[in-house]
Amino acid sequence: MKSVEPASSSNASPLSSRFRRWSLLIAALVLVALKLWLVAAQPVVAHANASFDDRLYLALAEQVLKGNWLGPYSQFTLMKGPMYPLFIAGTFLSGLPLPIAQHLLYLLGCVLLVLALRPCFSADWQAFILFALLWWQPMSYVELDILRQNIYTPLTLLLFAGLCALETRRRSGVHIRVAWGALLGITAAAFYLTREEEIWVVPGALLLLGAAAWNSWRGGERLRPLVVPVLIAAVCAAGILGTICTLNYRYYGWFGTVEFRAREFVSAYGALQRPISSEEIPFVPVGRDVRLKLYEVSPSFAELKPCLEGPIGLEWANYSDFLTGRPGEELQIGGGSFMWALRDCVIASGNVHSAKEALNFYRSLGMEINRACDDGRITPARARRDAMMPRSRTGQTQRMLEIGPGYITDFVLFRGFSAYPTESWGSADLLALFRDLTRWRLAHSNEAPELDPTPAHVDYRLAVLQIVGEAGRWLCVAVVISGLAAWAWAAVLMIHRKRMSYLFVVSSAALGSAFAILVVNMLVHVLAFRNRGFTALHEGYPLLVLFGVTAWMAALSPNRAREIPN
Repeated sequence: MKSVEPASSSNASPLSSRFRRWSLLIAALVLVALKLWLVAAQPVVAHANASFDDRLYLALAEQVLKGNWLGPYSQFTLMKGPMYPLFIAGTFLSGLPLPIAQHLLYLLGCVLLVLALRPCFSADWQAFILFALLWWQPMSYVELDILRQNIYTPLTLLLFAGLCALETRRRSGVHIRVAWGALLGITAAAFYLTREEEIWVVPGALLLLGAAAWNSWRGGERLRPLVVPVLIAAVCAAGILGTICTLNYRYYGWFGTVEFRAREFVSAYGALQRPISSEEIPFVPVGRDVRLKLYEVSPSFAELKPCLEGPIGLEWANYSDFLTGRPGEELQIGGGSFMWALRDCVIASGNVHSAKEALNFYRSLGMEINRACDDGRITPARARRDAMMPRSRTGQTQRMLEIGPGYITDFVLFRGFSAYPTESWGSADLLALFRDLTRWRLAHSNEAPELDPTPAHVDYRLAVLQIVGEAGRWLCVAVVISGLAAWAWAAVLMIHRKRMSYLFVVSSAALGSAFAILVVNMLVHVLAFRNRGFTALHEGYPLLVLFGVTAWMAALSPNRAREIPN
């Protein structure tokens, strides 16, 4: 595999090249301004009663702004990464409306990814095409709720930019490599602190890291050019993660980030799934008959019995009855709800007041159940496996095969796009938090019509955005689907020429991570709870666009995707 360097756009005169470059820059600025003007017509969709998602992020941000870190300890405090609440708090302090700040972060991701790949392009128009498609891909303005995906997707682009720069800026000056290394480290830490299913990024990250290391080694430079950016990235990431862990230790007695990553919680959740239920109920990880057995062998779990078999358990069973197919009165709690019911009951027991105490409780619970299974006091039981992933069940492979084609089609065809908002819901008191912290108008709520804004000239911008988005959707679909053929042709050229374009590596990395996103979410959909739609796959859409564009560029003639020998 050969490395790349900036190639001249053409044999045109410097004056004409400069004119073309400025023309493309002005066109890009127009595209940026036009999109920002159109999306400014979209309100925030506020789900005021969503205490596990929308309202949680704002409540945590409010505590940060008050100087209380994430607030008093509860089952909510450390159950999700703190990066989105921190972003909301920082945006509020800056005076920017939250929706605009999120679009600007996405813009930064698009710009830096294009800049990172610029040395691979043989012409300025190629960089422009990639930027325009990434910036305008329609799923970038479809999520109007207060959800982590609004920064997770931009962070995905920034992470790929930092990884690509390890190769494309490998021969740049030290200060350039330091800057890109800092971007990689900061973004990697923010990415890790935003969501907990980061496993999907591994295929693309390993491929990009491996390509940079391989090219550096083959070029006779060993790994020296990578030492500085990788070291800077490690220092930045460790500094950010260490700061978060230190704050959590100071306030909650635990040096960690998210309790779902703590080995004590993972061990306890895995232990609860070891006993085999007498009746296999879809989407139910711990059946009621299993719980009744476990109360007898685990003193820790027995403390939760009044709660799990009482009002809180009933509430969660009612919430998941559409999934399990059982009436709530049977107290069969679905997979998407059981972990929350468990955490609710641990706090409701009254014996846990900090993360340290909670994790000690989970440690005891896991040890007691695992010991009972190992000793034969609970039979039948599965082998020990400390993991959050639900156990496989009969018929799930068949279910994967059944839903797979539709799930893949939804993803590749960018289905679910709509520029129009849904309604907000919640009382005026609860919605006030959304309005105040986002500094933006809210979508209409039947429960609080008095909060409705009356801006002029909004509807037609939404209509324009819908039309443009539909056109952009099909353009992206064409790029992605045709990109598969282009990628295959680029692979043939690579084998024939015995040299690999770095753009082929990038397209393969983007495709690998997009596929991993698809698989992870399909597994969740089959094993745990219904998880289908653009929100679940949000960070994958720009990766599909990146794949399609870079695959086409890699398939072009060598004059358009130049490589030079080391």
